[in-house]
Parts: sequence; structure tokens; C-alpha cells
Amino acid sequence: MNTYIKMIVGLGNNIDNKFIGTRHNIGSDYLIKLSKKFNVRFKKIKKFDGYVSKIYILKYKIILFVPNSFINISGQPIFIIANFYKIHFKNILIIHDELDFPPGIIKFKYGGSSGGHNGLNNIIENFNSNFFYRLRIGIGRPHNKLKINDFVLSNPTKIEKKKINFAIKNSINALKILINTKNYNKAINYLHSKNNRFNK
Repeated sequence: MNTYIKMIVGLGNNIDNKFIGTRHNIGSDYLIKLSKKFNVRFKKIKKFDGYVSKIYILKYKIILFVPNSFINISGQPIFIIANFYKIHFKNILIIHDELDFPPGIIKFKYGGSSGGHNGLNNIIENFNSNFFYRLRIGIGRPHNKLKINDFVLSNPTKIEKKKINFAIKNSINALKILINTKNYNKAINYLHSKNNRFNK
């Protein structure tokens, strides 16, 4: 599968920076880490209702975008910036937290349902499509399913952070492979082969 990624979006609750470091903000926190690795900064742009930066991987320019909104209404800002830059939905990579994976597991996915993720639901509604790339970062599930809201809005434990940060490093390498080679399967094989290595 040939894959042209032109924009990477990090999901999170980004109003007033109140939720930085929480499980639900892992997508936007990931983009902050990525920007630091490439020594670039985000700029708040009002017309997009979000924060924008860009990186270059080889000759490819990639827009980084963090919506300045709550995660469950992030679809509209993403739609606006994609329309402005004429970026097709299939050329967007969405990074988000994933309850179904334990901390330390990160996987690519293309298409499919939202899995109940409110941010993805809103994106699918705004674009009227579910055909986009995702990078799902595992955060695990609480023992009490009734406390999911409290769980995603709280910070990971120290050991969970170590596992997540270790996995993020591997995923950045996989991201480079995806963009450099445009080979989705090659990026998947690299990333998924690295999963669980923190625990060994």
C-alpha cells in the first residue's frame, strides 16, 4: 500500500492546557515530542482553531496540527485546515489514545470504526468517511468500566509513562519509514515488531 502522509494530527483536550500529560492527551503530547525532535515550534493560528507546525523528512513537508478544542469536537478544526491546504483525508495520520491496548503498545491502523473513541467519532462525522490513517497509543483500561472518564482525564503512572515513552521512540522511527518509503506495510512490520520489548 503506497502511503502519502501530508499532515499529522495529535488529538487531546487542549483548552487552556489543563489536560497536558493526561492519558486522553497522548496524541497531542506525542506531537509536542515530535516537534522537539525536529527542533520546530508550534504557532497558534486562529483561523484553524489550533496549533500548527511543520517538519521535513527528507524532501517531504509534513504539517503538524493540534486542534485547540476538546477532543470530542476536534473534527471541525481538522476539516478546516485540511480544506485550506487541500489535503485529502486519506493523506492524514491521526494520533490518539487507545483503551484497548496496554501502555507500551502502539499500532498503526487504516480505516475501520472509531471503537467508541469520541474524537474519532467526530472526525468521521465531519469528513463523512472513516478512511484515514491512525496511530493508536495504548493507555489500558481502568478496572472499573464506569470510571473511564476519570481514567482518561488522569495522568498515567510512572511505570506506564516509561512504557509509553519507550514505545513512542520506536513509533517515531516507524513514522519516518512510513513517510520515507510510503510503504505502510513496512512501517507496520517495524513498529509491531518492537511492541512489548520494554517488558522483556
